[in-house]
Amino acid sequence: PLCAPAAPTGPGAPRGTERYDAETRARLEDNRIEYDELRALIHEYNPNVAPLWDTYRDSKEDFANIVTEMESQYAAVKSLAEGYISAGKLTGSKELSKAGYDVDRSYRKIVQGMRDRVDKWDTDKKSTNMIRMVERQLTAGTQSAMIGYETIRQNIATLETMVQLYEQQADMAGRMAGLGMATETDLASANADLLSARSQLASLNSQLESTRRTLCMLLGYDPDSNPEICPIPEFDMARIGGMDLEQDTIKAIGNNYTLISQRTSPAGESSAQIAARLGVIEEGEQKLSVEMQRLYQQVMDSKAAYEAASVGFEAAQASQAAAGRQYQLGLLSQAQYVGTQIAYCQKKAAKESANLSLLQAMENYGWAVMGLASVPD
Repeated sequence: PLCAPAAPTGPGAPRGTERYDAETRARLEDNRIEYDELRALIHEYNPNVAPLWDTYRDSKEDFANIVTEMESQYAAVKSLAEGYISAGKLTGSKELSKAGYDVDRSYRKIVQGMRDRVDKWDTDKKSTNMIRMVERQLTAGTQSAMIGYETIRQNIATLETMVQLYEQQADMAGRMAGLGMATETDLASANADLLSARSQLASLNSQLESTRRTLCMLLGYDPDSNPEICPIPEFDMARIGGMDLEQDTIKAIGNNYTLISQRTSPAGESSAQIAARLGVIEEGEQKLSVEMQRLYQQVMDSKAAYEAASVGFEAAQASQAAAGRQYQLGLLSQAQYVGTQIAYCQKKAAKESANLSLLQAMENYGWAVMGLASVPD
């Protein structure tokens, strides 16, 4: 499960951070969670992923020690081979000489092959495919968790302001009703808005804490250590410019873990089995192509929604500024001014929500290209 027990080694403990420069290493160990650090934090400290890499590195060290020992024994093997060769020459036995040459050549070939494996250990994708898949899945899940956390946090900030404004609105409605300038319906509506905002705020605060604890555990933090969870920066629109549906679909088909499994499955013995396997592979590629089109369109729709929300927020900013000036000049009542502030908060919240929705849509597309898209049955 995603919400696994926190790793006792957590951020700040000496793990594989020697692979990073001093600045990056300091960022990973500063007790602050930043969105662009999530992949590295998952790699180093996630309680599911980190032990897998530890085991893999330990296996490399053990294997390398064996290779070094075999290399140190080559002098003895060579001496033995030369003995066979000399004996063959003395006795005229070609088989004995050949055995000597074969022993020397085979031993060197085996040791060199093992040394090459050690040298390529960290870049051998076949050996690490499963670990990388798990790491990518957890990174994608953690990104979603942090986007969810940021969404809740922004909604809380908006609702806290809205509660204050609704309190003013309800208070004004009560005073106006007392003066006969507002109906009981107006008063009930104002109080209903206030109660609804307070209820939503209480619910969101509970969700925020639950999401915070999950995020901490995913990154190897003790949830009670309260690391700082930094705001997610504004979405970089340049990422959309880098999308190429046709080429990205080709990459997604090549990288998709489900399709790779299908392509590497036994070919079958009969013509019918071979044809059936090829049919499954072709159908999977077609389904993934459709899924990529859906994810691409989701990005485009989210982009349009964000742009519309941005326009709406800019208009609300202008209206709020104008309302502020009118209110100072006595040209706008307090109730009207509060109404413009409420509208401003709503438009601001809409833009912030659209920004995070666009980020999530872009991440979904990006992970699909990297092989994580589900292929519908």
